[in-house]
Amino acid sequence: MGKLLITGGMGHVGYETVRQAAAAGIQVVAQYMSTFRKEDAEAVGPNVTWVRCDLSDAYELAMLAGAHNIEGVIHTAAVPNDELAYPQPLRTFQSNVMATELLLETARRLGWRRFLFVSTGSVFQSLPDAVTPVLEDTVPTPKSLYAATKRSAELMTAVYNDTYGVSVATVRISWIFGPPLVPGAFDGPRGPIPEFLRRALQGQAINETSGGDFAASFTFVPDCAAGLLTLWQADRLAHREYHLGSGRNYTTYEVAEAVKKAVPGSQIEVGPGTAPWTETTVMRGPLDCGRMAEEFGFRPRHSLNEAVAAFADWMRANTRRWGG
Repeated sequence: MGKLLITGGMGHVGYETVRQAAAAGIQVVAQYMSTFRKEDAEAVGPNVTWVRCDLSDAYELAMLAGAHNIEGVIHTAAVPNDELAYPQPLRTFQSNVMATELLLETARRLGWRRFLFVSTGSVFQSLPDAVTPVLEDTVPTPKSLYAATKRSAELMTAVYNDTYGVSVATVRISWIFGPPLVPGAFDGPRGPIPEFLRRALQGQAINETSGGDFAASFTFVPDCAAGLLTLWQADRLAHREYHLGSGRNYTTYEVAEAVKKAVPGSQIEVGPGTAPWTETTVMRGPLDCGRMAEEFGFRPRHSLNEAVAAFADWMRANTRRWGG
């Protein structure tokens, strides 16, 4: 049996997917490019082979594919948001589009069993409102650089299915949070959960004049990884697009209450409005995740309160990882 390639293995979603796959006994090739944390690599155990590779370099990718018996990929690697994308548009295109095309061509040429492309709910940027659930057959409307590159890669993924018969799925995820990602300072694209938890666990009083009305379908990273592995292990996929997330929007007011429960004694006050969270993103309704539930019986395991509490527990146990 071949190995599962997980790209972006040192990234947020990628690392948790590597960890869960290895724990399930799956043989993994974990790709990384610039960031490598030796401690985290050792923690996932012997089922994982770590390989440095620039996926937008055809030669490097060919060397990776030729050296390992790979049967398919979960492609999480990307420039992950507009805040990081805007200063480097060419690199964003290379990472988000060119690398995906080269991986698709590798999958076609070598006959890989499955290609899962991890995309984003950010491809929906012109919706009639920010409340109605976004169905999986809704036509994407990208406007920003990040959204345009991810949608371009989605289209190429579909072409390789239509034209060459590669077994593919685009998996759109939404507002992922959880270990080990704790930004050391305000990071708008990551949302209020890690920001509020970090400040609360540092003993800071949080008093924000706006932001309470911002809402998003925050999804705990272990649930995201579990969903990706469900799609990887499925005998067949009935659809080419899947949404993977909590399935409902939570306001910043609700986030604040969850953080208060997870960090007793914390002081958090939030005013109305959506800033600063909408400065680099567009609000949308929750991603409807009906296909995952109908085909595989998959639903995220953690409620918002459970996920925030688990994240807080991890942060308490790993203060050196985030400066607590």
